[in-house]
Amino acid sequence: MKKIDVVCIGIVLLDLPIGPLDSTVFSRETTMVKDINLTTGGDALNESIVLSRLGQKVALIGHIGKDFQGEYIIGCCNAEGIDISGLNIDPMISTRTNIVLFDEDGQRHFVKTKGAASRPFSIEEIDEALIASAEAMSLASIFASKLRDTDVIHHCLKIARQNQTITFADMVPMTEGESLDDLKKSLPLIDYLLPNLEEAAMLTGLCKPNEIIRCLLDYGVGTVVLKAGSEGCLIGNQNHIHHIPSYPADVIDTTGAGDNFSAAFICGKLRGLNHHQCGDFANAVAALSTQQIGATTARISLEQVYQYQRAHRNR
Repeated sequence: MKKIDVVCIGIVLLDLPIGPLDSTVFSRETTMVKDINLTTGGDALNESIVLSRLGQKVALIGHIGKDFQGEYIIGCCNAEGIDISGLNIDPMISTRTNIVLFDEDGQRHFVKTKGAASRPFSIEEIDEALIASAEAMSLASIFASKLRDTDVIHHCLKIARQNQTITFADMVPMTEGESLDDLKKSLPLIDYLLPNLEEAAMLTGLCKPNEIIRCLLDYGVGTVVLKAGSEGCLIGNQNHIHHIPSYPADVIDTTGAGDNFSAAFICGKLRGLNHHQCGDFANAVAALSTQQIGATTARISLEQVYQYQRAHRNR
């Protein structure tokens, strides 16, 4: 019997979302916005919070400093019921903070701190016991700062496979010098890969969604879940590829929409939904998340998602 539903591994930080802003912001001395509120952020922390609110028991592996920002994150995790026994708290570093500028269409632009907290995880910083005790493991973003070391990625996936832990992985765009072949030995250990269309096109060098999915399947991925923004998502395995349409949304801020999608897909899988149902559930959660400022401000509950799905069933 596993003790934890999901262990999320990746970036943990604070966001300061500001907007909506237009391109003239730097031509004025002062710009007024409705609110400026500090929020939690980072792929792994976002996923952890969303999963916990959807009823999952979650553990978090990340890296923060012993400072005001770090204490704020710890307090938020405790309030959300997230297990932080695997959180690396380092008094020698500063916790990361991102300024998130979003425009009138809800698209975001980041100003990020770069310091010791941005370096990749070492193998010693990964709590293997947490992975072994979980039903599922999420590598919140391969190629992001904390999961750039391919040996660490492979180590996490190997520990998960040895302990029958289902593996999920999101990703961010590669930097120069990184390629699909860097993940060649790790991809067969990923049960569900959840990139967006732009990231997957960069990874594979292909443009057409079906070709991208088949390429990743040929590399050994179990199931590819391709996020396509306002077009919804595509899900493909060796048997078939199908498209699931998006939900309507009055978009304010797209920050964390992909993290919300990934967390919801994982939740759906652990609740026994089939692939189509998981994708539909994840599309609904992602749409709801974009209608508030901040990645997790919407405080989405299961009942809220179900109501949203019922209201738009014939979309």
